[in-house]
Amino acid sequence: MYFCGILLKEMNKTPIAIRIIAQVYVIVLAVFLLFRGVQFSIHYKEVLADESIDSYDVLDAFIFGLRYDIVAASYLLLLPFILLLLFDYKQKQIYKKISFELVFYLFVASFMFAAADIPYYNKFYNRITLQAFEWFRDPITLFGLVFQEIKYWIIFIPLLFVILFFRKKLQVIFNQEYIPSTGFKHKLYYVISFIFIFVGIRGTIVGSPLKKSDAYQGKHVFLDALKLNPVLTLAKSSDIESISEDNALNLMDDKEAIVKIKDYFDCKQTGFKSPIARQLSYDSAKEKKKNVVLIIMESMAASKMKYFGNQENRTPFFDSIFNKGISFSNLYSNGIHTYAGVFGVNYAFPMLFDEHPMTLELSHVYNGLPHSLKQQGYHTSFFIPGSGEFDNMYAFLKENHYDTVYTKEDYPEEEIMSVWGPSDNYLLAFALEKINKQSKSNAPFLATILTITDHGPYRVPENYKPEAIDERVRATQFADWSLSQFMTHAAKQDWYEDTIFVFIADHGETMGITYKLPLTYNHIPLVYFYKGVKPRIMDNMASQLDVYPTLMGLLKLDYVNNSYGIDLLSEKRPYTLFNHDKEYGVIGQEFLLILDKEETFGLYKYRNKDKTNYSKTYPKVVAEMELYYKSHIQSYQYLLDNDLQYVE
Repeated sequence: MYFCGILLKEMNKTPIAIRIIAQVYVIVLAVFLLFRGVQFSIHYKEVLADESIDSYDVLDAFIFGLRYDIVAASYLLLLPFILLLLFDYKQKQIYKKISFELVFYLFVASFMFAAADIPYYNKFYNRITLQAFEWFRDPITLFGLVFQEIKYWIIFIPLLFVILFFRKKLQVIFNQEYIPSTGFKHKLYYVISFIFIFVGIRGTIVGSPLKKSDAYQGKHVFLDALKLNPVLTLAKSSDIESISEDNALNLMDDKEAIVKIKDYFDCKQTGFKSPIARQLSYDSAKEKKKNVVLIIMESMAASKMKYFGNQENRTPFFDSIFNKGISFSNLYSNGIHTYAGVFGVNYAFPMLFDEHPMTLELSHVYNGLPHSLKQQGYHTSFFIPGSGEFDNMYAFLKENHYDTVYTKEDYPEEEIMSVWGPSDNYLLAFALEKINKQSKSNAPFLATILTITDHGPYRVPENYKPEAIDERVRATQFADWSLSQFMTHAAKQDWYEDTIFVFIADHGETMGITYKLPLTYNHIPLVYFYKGVKPRIMDNMASQLDVYPTLMGLLKLDYVNNSYGIDLLSEKRPYTLFNHDKEYGVIGQEFLLILDKEETFGLYKYRNKDKTNYSKTYPKVVAEMELYYKSHIQSYQYLLDNDLQYVE
């Protein structure tokens, strides 16, 4: 007690700038701890389910997380501290006022990021990055989603009280009695304080500065992610270079990347400007051109299907189709967002970190599926369930060879179930009606339908009676039932027997996590179904980018494949590359490699969920898989820089 009194008395003698900043440190670290506690409370069951985890591991995650919080707080408080120092020596209130407002708004923004990080992590199992701001491109959809999802209110209403409390405490802290700093002792205090802030920014006293990868020790993925501070992950995400020409990627030499990618695709032709373009020709002059119905299913993770071990009876119809068509069981999505899936399926190019390929600033014209079919006389149409403004999808698809694009504005108001649009049942019935009209023309057609029911907020019509109680399971069951209704009605149409149906997900969903990147979010099914198909399930490595070339092979239509996809029925790929915003997975039959632009996180034997990091055991495998990733991304950068993603 006596010691505390002495310490408090000595503290009151320290310069005001140090007193203020020290107290702010304590408050903001407490608030960051609060958000970390909320995140832990949501996921604690999955931590407890892991018998290898004990209370020490949980405590270690919180203590380690404090280091990241100190780094974030130190960065944010450096400038306010300097302003307070100027106030102390010049005794001008303006410095103090600016410092107060700077601290308040910097940390209000930080607390908002920390709050937004909670649902963001729950959705993507990744701490918040700049990718989250893509939602602000369509504020109507964004705010509609917030108002329809009560879980966001549960987070953001308490946030308002935290902000009000913070401002009141700041007012008390900044209105402390001012004692002018004089003498050597006060100068020494300032020097020590600057050293403390500098050490805080580094996150360590000795050795290399604290890095994101230091959090990932491999014992439990969630506890590793829990250590990170969302302000730092958001700031760090801005470090990834843009794909623009003036800020190009530099993963490897362009020429070396092109040589390697041509080797992967066995590109020997030289008649095109694009180094990856290859002419595919088939003897199909006498064959009638088949129609194509391409259904991109929202969040249809492979792990939702009985074939892959799910016992919740979510997808009885789709499981039956999976066993009746040409199906692929080892396929991974282009990314973790719908736009990545739509882009990958239709145009067969990879993602460049978390760059959005459909945005107005970054969009290009590509070849791809709709272009190849239009050259063969097809009419192309796309059915978007929601707003065409969201993800800039309407403008992008119209520019990229879709003749007709339907959006939420084309559906009756009474059929709109949520901010995302109508139910799958109505959307598919609407599409069927339009397809029937199109089929009466002499032209074959491509009809692409993007479903939506299996996306929160989960809404199913009142007249549908699902088996499940859980809203997520109910949504999947309804989506599956809607598919069955569509196929039942389609089978009665004249065009049915001349049509290839393609079923592919935009991405999966997190359903249990073993590694830093949840494989269930990228592992998705693919089915080609048509009359006379010889059923088979193939286990070769496959990518969402392969949908287009494989379909062209089934149609036996001549085309130029200027993409990163292959025909899965006649070609093989050693690995599949998939994106998870700032990070990538490279997956083969045995190994999974997780990496980002700056470092490799680990090499794993994923088939049996082995958490052991084998990167040091198999350095040649790591080097080979890293080269696969680098050559794909660097060569795609090169194509964009030189406008070679499209060939005439």
